[in-house]
Amino acid sequence: MEEQMTIQTEVSPVLQVVKERNNNSDVITLSTGYKAKINVVAATLIDDVISLIKDPPVPMWRNEEKDRDEPNPGHPDYLKLLGETEHKRNTAAMDTMIMFGVDLIDGVPEDDKWIGKLKMMVKRGMLDLSAYELTDKDDKEFLFKRYIAVGVEDLGLISAKSGITSNDVKKAEDSFRS
Repeated sequence: MEEQMTIQTEVSPVLQVVKERNNNSDVITLSTGYKAKINVVAATLIDDVISLIKDPPVPMWRNEEKDRDEPNPGHPDYLKLLGETEHKRNTAAMDTMIMFGVDLIDGVPEDDKWIGKLKMMVKRGMLDLSAYELTDKDDKEFLFKRYIAVGVEDLGLISAKSGITSNDVKKAEDSFRS
């Protein structure tokens, strides 16, 4: 009889793990001091986002000896465009990880002082926010996460949780403005 009571009062190992995970174990302090929960970002989401950024067309040159146009993938302007395209893809992947991989515990601050600081950067020609509506809730959340809350060091945490390689993180970090 006593054995049954012991068995009934023991905490299931599964429940113990669930309770540990639910006790804010995923809440961290980002390198910027903000508290956040880091989430897995589906690789298919990142793939879908970066697939929207297409490679530039390969330039053609006229091969007079063969009397035909041929691709010239070594053209310096084309190589420059390929580099810019890769940078855009890395930035898009990083932005996706930031937006979907970080839940701010306290949300976006009600105080908009941080927006004033970003506007100062715009005035100085160091930042372009023309694609964003600063009164839109989602735009504000993205901008706050991207430029204020998430530091370069935090990208590794997000990517590790999502199973993204360190090489992918390095590329994203390289595209992150200091």
